[in-house]
Amino acid sequence: MVRGRPQPYLERIRIRRRDYFLLEQVGNLSRRRFRAFDPHQGPGGDFFLVLRLLNGSQSEQQLRVLRRLKHDSLPRVWEWEPTPDGFDVALSWIDGISLADYLQHVRDGRRPPIAPGEAVRLIHGLAGAVCRLAQATQLTHGDIQPANVVLTSHPSRLALIDFGSAWTQQAAAVRTDGDGHHRSYAAPELRTAATPVGFPADQFSVTVLFYELLTLHLPYGGLGGKAGWAEFREQACDSLLRPSQSIPKRDDLPRSLLDGVDRVALRGLALDPADRYPDRHVWLNDLFELSARFRLAPELPASENLLTRVIEWFVKRRRSG
Repeated sequence: MVRGRPQPYLERIRIRRRDYFLLEQVGNLSRRRFRAFDPHQGPGGDFFLVLRLLNGSQSEQQLRVLRRLKHDSLPRVWEWEPTPDGFDVALSWIDGISLADYLQHVRDGRRPPIAPGEAVRLIHGLAGAVCRLAQATQLTHGDIQPANVVLTSHPSRLALIDFGSAWTQQAAAVRTDGDGHHRSYAAPELRTAATPVGFPADQFSVTVLFYELLTLHLPYGGLGGKAGWAEFREQACDSLLRPSQSIPKRDDLPRSLLDGVDRVALRGLALDPADRYPDRHVWLNDLFELSARFRLAPELPASENLLTRVIEWFVKRRRSG
């Protein structure tokens, strides 16, 4: 029973004397992550994210990472227990709609698009969580994509739900498709072991999400991170449009804000990691400043600014005549 209603479940497991009913697999299907329900947690029971980590040094590292994270945009470890196969870990469940589903609803006209100022605020919060991950663990997430991000409500924020794929720089460069990265959202350097992988790779993925929130399209003509692959790089060089060119109702925004959005997005989307923000503090500061400017009293849109300048020119000319 899930809150008074019968519901089928995949398996019942026990972690630290608590029973968890695994309801469905979530996130990347190549890893064992489940939405689970504990009927005895609080009034009426509660949902959790259960990870089933297999034996190995990578699983032990993931568990250490999980236990150290404390951020509103990341699930927190509730309890864990070793098993013959590895570790079972129960984490807090972050309620909301996956960003993948939300974006599809917007494209289908079933949900309103996210306003540019709100997109900036949401991405600034997600960037803070990603920077906290890098700062606390010195690891690269490497799998930031809409299916692994939840859009919550009350308050609204973007939260990562599947980040057990955090890897060391050495391991991040040798993974295969389906194991910790999505081709369109992963930074180009994740595809080759010859290039060091670090914080700029996660910055790239977050910025792809930013571009998609603003325009409902992937950058580089739909290629996303694949634009940096050798077979696509030549054709992709001139395919990156400024997000301001595709933002709905762009004429309602002042040019200064559009320029700020373009500047942050284009730098984070650089195919060469050396051309992105080299320091997470500078990246966060630019996002914070842009978000703050959206929160201020709105400036005149570009069309109104132009009209104002034309009127001022006629007034000055009339006075001088």
